[in-house]
Amino acid sequence: MLFEVQRWRADDASGRVIRSRYPGGNQPTDDSTYYPGQLDGPIGPIAADPTALTAQIDTTQPRFLGPTAVIRGLASLLGWRTPNQAARTAILTVLHGTAGITYHPSVNDRAGRTGIGISATADNIRFLLILNPSTGELLAYERAALTPPADGDRNGAFVDDYHLFLVHTHTTSSDNS
Repeated sequence: MLFEVQRWRADDASGRVIRSRYPGGNQPTDDSTYYPGQLDGPIGPIAADPTALTAQIDTTQPRFLGPTAVIRGLASLLGWRTPNQAARTAILTVLHGTAGITYHPSVNDRAGRTGIGISATADNIRFLLILNPSTGELLAYERAALTPPADGDRNGAFVDDYHLFLVHTHTTSSDNS
């Protein structure tokens, strides 16, 4: 299934999500509004300090769960926010200081863009962030099962979740009118 998702998040944990299924056909578009405090995760922008960023990651995926929690926590934060340069530096600092993270110098996302990959694996599931090598912005997030389920008909590894980030912007409103 393919979805286009547009997300807006304010610093007070309010926001809006517009979700469209492709191909369109008879599939409805979901338009959800969230009031202050209704969205999960930390209040405010992504922290520019590695210690504060670690605390933000812990609110979505506690780091004691290992390096995959760091990848998943960052995917959650970056799926709703566009970090500034200082926050992107903090992200790279946290990733660099996390044991069990694997660096992939050249990875292509599904839009054909080349980025750097940062991954961690647990229980035969790989979690991968693909970052723009020049800016550090998130290009894609992937979760892949490295071995198929015993009761399935799949052979080899398969991707079961993929998020492609094509546009990162700031705006003061989610109003489309």
